[in-house]
Amino acid sequence: MTVNDLLRGGRAIRLGLLLILLHTSSAWAAPSAEERERARALMDLGDARFEAKNYASALEQYRAADEIMGVPTTGIEVGRTLERLGRLLEAREVLRRVSEFPQRADEPRPFASARQRADRLLGDIAPRIPRVTLQVAGLPEGTTPQISWDGQAIDAARIGGYLEANPGLHHVVGTAPGFPDVKRDVRLAEGQALQVVLTFGEAPAAIPAPAGPTAAKGSPAPATAKPHQPALLWASLGVAAAGVAAGSATGVYSLSLTHSAKQHCQGNACAPEAKRDIDGAKTFANVSNVAFGVGIAALGVAAWQFFSHRPHKPSEEPPKAAPIEAQVGFGSLGVRGAF
Repeated sequence: MTVNDLLRGGRAIRLGLLLILLHTSSAWAAPSAEERERARALMDLGDARFEAKNYASALEQYRAADEIMGVPTTGIEVGRTLERLGRLLEAREVLRRVSEFPQRADEPRPFASARQRADRLLGDIAPRIPRVTLQVAGLPEGTTPQISWDGQAIDAARIGGYLEANPGLHHVVGTAPGFPDVKRDVRLAEGQALQVVLTFGEAPAAIPAPAGPTAAKGSPAPATAKPHQPALLWASLGVAAAGVAAGSATGVYSLSLTHSAKQHCQGNACAPEAKRDIDGAKTFANVSNVAFGVGIAALGVAAWQFFSHRPHKPSEEPPKAAPIEAQVGFGSLGVRGAF
């Protein structure tokens, strides 16, 4: 025979003694034979699930049996299982009922044993129950808040005192007229003493609108952007640089040919050998003039782009385009203008 068999056998003996007592005493209303048999089966099933540490399922079986019998031997199993589940407050209530079950001189011995076990468990549970002190702050004198603990309303008289709770996570909510709700999550450990302060603050004030004229709805305020120089400005500068470079190169070569031709000339009379240099000098002088003309024209466009797109204050008049005058001649070039 195994230990489990002995336990189940002991359970059956207790229930048998209980049934004898129920039949011989007019103080208790005896359950029917069918109910007694069902209670016995529920207790056996609860024992098996308790040993498997399936405490939640064991509690269901024990409670069902206790509802039928309502005696110390069924109540002690309910209280013991609640304690294993960490539901210490409920366990204490059931164990007190078992401990205070009316004692009779002719009662079965398992009843007395159940009372003794209940007393021991009560002594073990008491120091393990957490205690919470609830306080409020930030409310005007005379304002009484409403506080709920895990969805259950707390009597206002208990604010400032302490309440007992099971270990684990709890949710506290405080409400007061004219104040936003205060919510706290509180996790309690066995035997912990904790102070919880619900601080009420003022409702956030509306943000005032900025003074002064405002932009029309849907129209964003104009942003100050950096001056944007158009692409034509940079293109004009590129052409001007290329024109000046080409004009300078061809002009220098024209001057070189002119100098070479003068070596074969006396006054206005030139030897036939000078003709080639003279013709080349004229050709490159014309090319230089054209290149300088294109470069100067491009420089004028660039100047116009720069001054016309320069940022200015509203009270200022837009700048006038600077007059530019190009001077081109054989072997010479120049630019005159007012800026």
